[in-house]
Amino acid sequence: MTQDTICPACHQTNLPRARFCQQCGHDVILNNAGPQYFLTRVLKAGGQGSVYQGRDEAGKIYAVKEMLDNFSDPKERASAVSRFQAEAEMLRRLTHPHIPRIYASFDDEGRHYLVMDFIKGEDLEDIVAREGPQPEDRVLAWADELCAVLEYMHGQGLIYRDMKPANVMREHTTGTLKLIDFGIAKAFQVNVRGTQIGTPGYAPPEQYQGLATKQSDVYALGATLHHLLSGRDPQDESPFSFPRLRALVPAISSRTDAAIARALEMRQEDRFQSITELRAAMRPAPATAPQVILPTSAAAAAATGAPPQPAAAPAPKAAPPPAPAPIPPTARIPTAAPP
Repeated sequence: MTQDTICPACHQTNLPRARFCQQCGHDVILNNAGPQYFLTRVLKAGGQGSVYQGRDEAGKIYAVKEMLDNFSDPKERASAVSRFQAEAEMLRRLTHPHIPRIYASFDDEGRHYLVMDFIKGEDLEDIVAREGPQPEDRVLAWADELCAVLEYMHGQGLIYRDMKPANVMREHTTGTLKLIDFGIAKAFQVNVRGTQIGTPGYAPPEQYQGLATKQSDVYALGATLHHLLSGRDPQDESPFSFPRLRALVPAISSRTDAAIARALEMRQEDRFQSITELRAAMRPAPATAPQVILPTSAAAAAATGAPPQPAAAPAPKAAPPPAPAPIPPTARIPTAAPP
């Protein structure tokens, strides 16, 4: 082991072979009861926990997600731990190219961890913040990938509930999208705005009433695609406010504009009723082949499969009738002279 480790408690850097943090004395080895992991870099820090780059004893690199609980009631904490373990087990069973694989989940001194695939890339929120509105053809390709993974989840009886650009990672090497943050941290977040209803700006009206359906994921994906195409972050706008895309970006096709507008309908029954329907509507319309007008014989041959026959040579014109023989001038018979 040659890479320095960091302390999960104070984030102090420690020597590779250190067992305890040189600053706070906390154990730097995670999961002493099973496969052991070491944290090597903070990827993202937050009030509810951090995301780290980590490794196992063999040196394989992982992403390690930490969740802190703020419960003061032991019964509430026990319930949250139980939900965490159940959801971790559920995620471990999911197998899809756009979902990171979960390798382990465990508790360690009041912290709760998930060990998963390390994705070398950046999320779509960072991309659009840096580059601005994304080209339509790129977003349509992304939409197809996201529809594929949501179709898979819905087929497993799962509702994602929190689709947004920040929850979609794009791998640097392959460009493949990965859906992250499956809501497993919500069990440990107490009275945090938006944690039980999705993310304001992307969540549909029914999620504010505690209801999440397949059509809720349709709405949130529509909001996500609207953000990517327009550069307009719905979290900075009035709730449920989505101007038509062509009013913001006139170059957007009417087909894409109409599909996203329908996905963002306020009433569930007015939206696409499945991700599959939305996926079909978002795919570019097939190009129409130009019409070729065939000669009659060629058209008949195309219908029967027989090669066209050459056209018959035109019949020679009939010779004109011979001109009538000229009529000789009338002979005059001399009249005998009178005697």
